[in-house]
Amino acid sequence: MTDQRQPIIVLGASQDDPEDEEPHQEGGNSPLSLPPAIPPRQPVANATGTRLADSAPRPSASSRWRRLLSSLIVVVVVLAGSAFIKSFVVQTFEIPSASMEPTLVNGDRVAVTMYDSKDLRRGDIVVFRDPGSWLDTTDPTGFRGALRDFAIAIRLLPEGSGHHLIKRVIGMPGDRVVADGHGGLTVNGVQIHEPYLRPGTSPSTTPFDVVVPEGCVWVMGDNRSNSADSRFHTSDAHGGALPLTDVVGVAKGIVWPFSHWGTLAGGREAFKEVPAADPLAATTTAAAVALREDAPAGMVRAA
Repeated sequence: MTDQRQPIIVLGASQDDPEDEEPHQEGGNSPLSLPPAIPPRQPVANATGTRLADSAPRPSASSRWRRLLSSLIVVVVVLAGSAFIKSFVVQTFEIPSASMEPTLVNGDRVAVTMYDSKDLRRGDIVVFRDPGSWLDTTDPTGFRGALRDFAIAIRLLPEGSGHHLIKRVIGMPGDRVVADGHGGLTVNGVQIHEPYLRPGTSPSTTPFDVVVPEGCVWVMGDNRSNSADSRFHTSDAHGGALPLTDVVGVAKGIVWPFSHWGTLAGGREAFKEVPAADPLAATTTAAAVALREDAPAGMVRAA
């Protein structure tokens, strides 16, 4: 009699199923089979048996040069932008002395807009190049000198750096500026009251009576007792007046330190009642400065 029993089929994973294989022990020839969330400790080999980490493309010499060139272009653009701003828009200058106290103190940094003669007014604070013998300074030498020259060449520092002064404009071309030496200061006959001076400070204990030459301005520091300004350079070629060609720009505000942050506006208010200057007087004074060798101490006094 034939046995009719059917073979029993066991459903489940085959012994040959790789998923049921025991994980290889550490030190085996194949990487561990780990859950997807846990990366293997060793680089996984690709189909060709090459490690993926070793098969990543290495940067070529040309790509490295391209990156270096891109970095250099960025540096050049930044320097060019800085030079443009400093040349045509604004520069910063550090106050080197106490001659403008209390408005500005030693160490303050001021933002200076580039000079435009049409915008210059009495009461403005100007930065200017030394017109000659106003400063007793020497240029740095050696490494410091070379570094300064390089900074000037790329316009990070202004030309003539270290040879700049800062004062307030008191008289414009043609103005008659008079100090009686006893606390009185007039411009074109109008008494000037200067709120930016320390209370009790005399406008000038040094008497003078001048007509500002054409193309020049008369400048004085706010710290009148400690400022070697136009009053003390009357023996130079312009009788103490500052040539407009030496003006770098107008100081608009203090940018450092933050505790001194603020604008430098308001100086013009002290001169709002001063009438316009006589252009003929400025021309006559300029000619007198150029021709009269007998002018006392190089200063032309108003008639």
